[in-house]
Amino acid sequence: MEITQESKYVPVVDVQSVLLFFALFSPFIGMWVNYYAMWILMFALVLMWIVLTKKEANAGLFFLWGLEFEPAPVDFAFAGAWFKRIISADIKWFSHPSLHLLLAYIFLNLLQIFYSTSIARAAFFAFVTVYTISLAFYFSGYIKSVEIWNEVKKFYLMAVYISAIVLILMILLIFVQGRLGRPAGFFKDPNVAGAFITTGALYAMSKILFGKREEILKFTLLFLFLFLSIVLTFSRGSLLNLISGILFLGFISIITKRSKRFFVVLIVAFLIAIVSVPVILEVFRQSFRFRGAQWYDIYGRAMAWRAGIELFKSYPLGIGPGQFENYSLDYQKSMGGWMLRLTPSAHNFYLRVLTENGSIGFLTIIFALIFVILTSFKFLFKANRDEKFSVFSDLVWILSSILGILVQSFVIDTLHWRHFWILIGFLLGILNLYEFKNKN
Repeated sequence: MEITQESKYVPVVDVQSVLLFFALFSPFIGMWVNYYAMWILMFALVLMWIVLTKKEANAGLFFLWGLEFEPAPVDFAFAGAWFKRIISADIKWFSHPSLHLLLAYIFLNLLQIFYSTSIARAAFFAFVTVYTISLAFYFSGYIKSVEIWNEVKKFYLMAVYISAIVLILMILLIFVQGRLGRPAGFFKDPNVAGAFITTGALYAMSKILFGKREEILKFTLLFLFLFLSIVLTFSRGSLLNLISGILFLGFISIITKRSKRFFVVLIVAFLIAIVSVPVILEVFRQSFRFRGAQWYDIYGRAMAWRAGIELFKSYPLGIGPGQFENYSLDYQKSMGGWMLRLTPSAHNFYLRVLTENGSIGFLTIIFALIFVILTSFKFLFKANRDEKFSVFSDLVWILSSILGILVQSFVIDTLHWRHFWILIGFLLGILNLYEFKNKN
C-alpha cells in the first residue's frame, strides 16, 4: 500500500530574519562607512519589510534607534502597518476607557486647528499628535497572542540595546578626538536618547527583581551597561526617569514580598553609582550640569513655565496645537525676560497640553493616563497569582517605564515621544491578552 503525505510549503529562508540581519549592520555603517548610506539602507529595508512580510510593525520597533530627522524610517514602517490593517478592515483595538478618552483628545486637537493663530503649524502639530497617539491604538490591537507579544518586545529591546551601543561608541570617539559634547546616538536630542535607553534599563531591573534566579547575573550586567550609557547622555531628566522607575519597582517588590532582592540590588547600584558617576562626569567635563539649577534652568525653562501659566490664565480653553512657541516669547518678554536666554518651548508635557488644549484637553489626556495605570494595577496583582499567564515582570517593567516618563514629563515635553505611546499600547495589549486568556 502506498501512503501519501501532504507536504506543506516551508520557505527556505525567513525573509524577516534576512532583513533583520542586514538591519543590524545599518547603525555601524552610519558611524564608520557613510552616514547617508545608513539612512538609504534603512528606508530600503523598511520598504522591503512592508512589501515582503506581514510584520512591518516589527521594523518600526527595531528602527526606533534612528530618529535624527522626520519623517524617520520608523514612521514609514508604522504608516505601512496602519495601511495594511485598514485595507484588511482589521482596525479593532482594545475597548478601554483610556482609548476612548484619547480618541476624544485627538478630535479636540483637530477641532482646535481652526481657531489657532497659525493654522498651518496647528495642522502639522495636530497630525503629529494623531500619529504618535495612534501607536497606542495600534499595539493595543496588534498584540493578540503571547508569541506576538514576545516578538514585539524583542524588537523593541533590540532598538534599545543598539541605541546604547551606538551612544557609547560615539562618546568614546568624541573623547579620543579631544572634543567635548553630549552624544545623542541617532536621536535629535540626548534627553530623548537617554529616556529611551532608560526603558531598557528598567526592563533589566524588573528581570533582576522578579525574574529567574539563574538570570540575575546576566540582567545585572545588562543593567550596568545601560546605566552607563544613560549617564553618558548627561541628561538629568533621564536619570530622574530611571530613579523614579526603580523606586516604583522597589515599591512593587515590597508589597509582593520580594523586597530582599531589591534592597541588595539597590545597595550595590548605589555604591557603583556613587563611585563611578562623579568620575565619569569629571572625565567628560560635564559635572557642572549636576551642581544644582543652571542658568538655563532658572532663566530659560522657568521663564517658559511662567509664560505657560499666564497663557492658560488668558486662554483657559487653549490656544491650539503647536501654538505655544508662537505665544510664549512675547509673554516671557512682558515678564522681564527680554535680556534672558529665552526658550520658546514648553519643556513640560502637562503645561503644553494645558495651554494648547485648554482645561478640557488637559483633563481628557490626564484621565486617560490615570485609567490605564489604575487598570494595570488591578491586573498586576492578578498576574502575580496567575500561573497560567505569567507576564508579571513585563507588566511591572512597562508600568515603571511609563511612570518614569510621566515624572520626567515635568521637565521635558514628551507629548510626541513615539516610545511613550508605544509603551501605552504594549500595556493595553497585554491587558487585552490577559482578559482574553482568562475567558478561555
